[in-house]
Amino acid sequence: MCLSTVYKIEKRPENEVLKNVMLIECKNGVVTLTDIMGREAVIEGEIASADLTGGTVVVRPKAS
Repeated sequence: MCLSTVYKIEKRPENEVLKNVMLIECKNGVVTLTDIMGREAVIEGEIASADLTGGTVVVRPKAS
């Protein structure tokens, strides 16, 4: 199973949004994250990077 930790703006501990993310959905400038326990986090922005082997995703504010 490939799970990720999602960070906002940059990969730093204080920017962590959600751990053990199994599903990421992006629609209309909104990123919805779902972890393995079914918890959801919704943040405005877009995926800046996704390191699937390292298990990290970074979401940044959507560019205008």
